[in-house]
Amino acid sequence: MTRKKNAIISVFDKTNLGDIANFLIKKNFTIYSTGGSSQYLKKLKIPHVEISNYTKQKEILGGRVKTLHPKIFGGLLSTGSSSHQKELKKEKIINFDVLIVNLYPFSDTVRNSKNSHKIIEMIDIGGHSLIRAAVKNYKKTVPIVDPLDYQKFIKNFPQTEISKKKYAIKAIQQVTEYDVSITNWFQGIQTEEYSLRYGENPQQKAIALINNKSFTQVSGHKKLSYNNLLDLDAAINIAYGSKANENICTIIKHNIPCGGAMKKTQKESYKKALMGDPLSAFGGIVAFNKKLSANTASLLVKNYYEVIAAPDFEKEALTILKTKSNLRVLKVKKFINKVEQRSIFAGALIQDTNRKVSSIKAINGNNKLKKNKIDFFINILKYIKSNSIALFDQDSLISQSGGQTSRVDALHSCFYKLGLRHNKKVIKKLFLFSDAFFPFTDSLEFIKKQKLKIDIYTPMGSQNDSKIIDYVKRNNLNCFKISDRHFKH
Repeated sequence: MTRKKNAIISVFDKTNLGDIANFLIKKNFTIYSTGGSSQYLKKLKIPHVEISNYTKQKEILGGRVKTLHPKIFGGLLSTGSSSHQKELKKEKIINFDVLIVNLYPFSDTVRNSKNSHKIIEMIDIGGHSLIRAAVKNYKKTVPIVDPLDYQKFIKNFPQTEISKKKYAIKAIQQVTEYDVSITNWFQGIQTEEYSLRYGENPQQKAIALINNKSFTQVSGHKKLSYNNLLDLDAAINIAYGSKANENICTIIKHNIPCGGAMKKTQKESYKKALMGDPLSAFGGIVAFNKKLSANTASLLVKNYYEVIAAPDFEKEALTILKTKSNLRVLKVKKFINKVEQRSIFAGALIQDTNRKVSSIKAINGNNKLKKNKIDFFINILKYIKSNSIALFDQDSLISQSGGQTSRVDALHSCFYKLGLRHNKKVIKKLFLFSDAFFPFTDSLEFIKKQKLKIDIYTPMGSQNDSKIIDYVKRNNLNCFKISDRHFKH
């Protein structure tokens, strides 16, 4: 004998609820429903059983507890096994085959209210638990969490395990997104959809999900683009990533640092950063780690930039920057990202951000750089695509090359650009940073042939380390081991 089918309806959003309820009645389901949903079904004259009448437990705590009961979860989680069914019969518990549920509108409440009590009340407990129970037992209990799926359910009443699994996947995805929203609110993070005209190229559609407290656009009639946001990510991380008290300026073009400097005054930090590669800086993104002064602003407007970012601005500085209507000016809150992710063909890659402060150890020679400079130079190196080589003078980036499949090519390109942009004859001292080890001595031979005073900072880890160390000492090169590799793919 085929047992009677049963369904639970417990929804906040009652859109199209009559359609799915009437369908279930036609399919000879008995509907069990909670307070608000039950009242709605009564108005539609749809027969059902109130949950409290079934459990013999009235709703308590103002409706905070209404479905958390063994007679509910036993019916959701029971399988068709004889032992389960025997136990249900003994405890007078019925099986549930369909769960119609949706969660309290937590994200909408956060967007529309600042009342923390009201927001807290929108953290769904019962609905969340019902969904998780049905997902765990999806082969028997089908969870439907979206009113837009009611018609699909009606037209294609799920019979196969595959079709039931699709509803379970959507349900658990919704629960996951819901939990993330709650976590963000507790951490003071609220993400909003930020409209974009297109992605990296006009043929690519795109949107951004932005923490609405991360920045404020204080000038510029255009919104940020996809590429602006990518470049800002590197610019802000470099500018804000150092604990140094000095003024930092960084210039980013196509997500690569083309300028970066640390100086006592902000004006000088910008001038030195620009000197690194003034040609590439055109149309780039400029970020500062301190409040932007009017003196610096007066220099910035002489060049063309897409975006200027800083933690704050002097009133006169804003007045100067606003004379350029196409220039986006951002007040960016200081932050620390702990996790980064990117999508791949198979899903997503998630990792800790590369924030470890590396140490150095002498291989040969005496280190002339202070720790704050080493940290700053490595922070710039982190945002140059691997294989990467970066050349610095005492306080700024003056040449770099990244994205090469060969470290030798990166090295050659870096020195080629140095010759294009700078007069080698007036360079007194250079500091060369590599994001990973030199696998062979050919790179060191090339560096030696430049006949410049160059200190080399590189991680170790090659099987040829002993040969590298031997070459460095035999040729009396100043060379220092960086404790960590800093790939960026």
